Amino acid sequence: MIIIGIDKFKSWGPPRKTKHGTFTPTDNCRSYESFGYNPCDSGFVIGEWFEDEDVLFIEVDKIQDEKYIYPICVRNLGHAFGIEKWSGTLISNSFLDILDDKVLTHIRNGQAKLLLFYGYEGDSISGDSIMVHEDEVKEKLKGKNIPLKNVIYSDSNVILKEQSEIKDIKLIPVNYCPNTYYRYNTQFKRNLYHGSDENSKKNRTEWESSKNKLRSKHFLCYNRLPKSHRASIVLSLFKNNNLDKGFVSFPKYGTSSWDVVEKEEEYLKSNHYSWLLGDELAAEFEKYSDNLIKRLPLVLDKENFEVCHSIICTEIPHYLNSYFTICNESRFDHNQDFGNTIFLTEKILKPIINLHPFILVGNAYTLEKMREYGFKTFSPFIDESYDEIGDTTERFIEIEKQINNLCSKSLEELHEWYWSIEDILKYNYYHFYKVFAPQQKQKFLNELNDVIK
Repeated sequence: MIIIGIDKFKSWGPPRKTKHGTFTPTDNCRSYESFGYNPCDSGFVIGEWFEDEDVLFIEVDKIQDEKYIYPICVRNLGHAFGIEKWSGTLISNSFLDILDDKVLTHIRNGQAKLLLFYGYEGDSISGDSIMVHEDEVKEKLKGKNIPLKNVIYSDSNVILKEQSEIKDIKLIPVNYCPNTYYRYNTQFKRNLYHGSDENSKKNRTEWESSKNKLRSKHFLCYNRLPKSHRASIVLSLFKNNNLDKGFVSFPKYGTSSWDVVEKEEEYLKSNHYSWLLGDELAAEFEKYSDNLIKRLPLVLDKENFEVCHSIICTEIPHYLNSYFTICNESRFDHNQDFGNTIFLTEKILKPIINLHPFILVGNAYTLEKMREYGFKTFSPFIDESYDEIGDTTERFIEIEKQINNLCSKSLEELHEWYWSIEDILKYNYYHFYKVFAPQQKQKFLNELNDVIK
């Protein structure tokens, strides 16, 4: 059994049901404030991993001799330690300053392990992480006489251990999005294609009946935030006369929560993506930007691009009426210079659990990791050698070739290809629900158990 030490419970908010009862914990050190907000106020996001498991939440005041995990769930690791990465600002205090004396004593003597849990999508290499803030974090921990061996750090880079040289702090990567997606879909069932739920049976029937008719579009491509690689893909589709062959979303300037470029006159211009494509290719893409801008926004499942509802909402008709997904993941990095980050979000999971093949616009070696996890990808139907290219420009060019190749086919050809890989699509679907997601959750719990023993 894993024991989780909690500062206090609350009478409101989503309860966490475990094998030992139902609890509504508050985030530890929730009241700590830096840079104008509370970076340790996450809604107790780690609780998703403990639902229906052999986990007991106990208020720290009531803990006697039990060994336990004391989690700090951070929305921004640097801010929780008084570090502002972008400005270089370092303030003297941190959440450690408001830790209860009893908790501090337990962490110092090893009865408790301090878990720094950063479970969202994130970049361990160059973003807000232990790898970026290592020196400052260790200095503040040592300033409180906290032995580093009693500290655990967890984020969603699944190759965190391979990429990091940190040995004195325990590192536990988590597949955050797969666990969240699995939890939501199996609870509400409206997005499933298996089981006895009426929505699930309807989805399955509609998918099976689509074998007897052509779908209306070649592909599906969602883009909420106009990140550089997504802007490049949509410009490529427009440039190559493929945009209207798919269901495509993309915001106009000022309609998303982050526009990537500061000035409207730079939107979809070379400054938006030259770091990714290189100056020559970026200049070529820029020729098409004005005409594409006239067509924005491209709206699919929602008009408000500030709203992120990707986990809870799946527009199944988009999948049933197209043949493959152009999956624009959260990151598209140059791993040869900075190291690599791989984390699996709903963007790559949605095609898998909606029986769609996909071309991945993401970090290098993500497909290789997917195969390590037991999923089947789509080579030789799609040349997936792009997955092994570290350079962003070269990787993008090879991805573009694969998109153009599939878009050059008729709907009849795509229909035949799609149903020829039916076994792969069904295998991946069931592998996610029956093997991958449950295993990833159990792996995290096992690692916590091993640390606290």
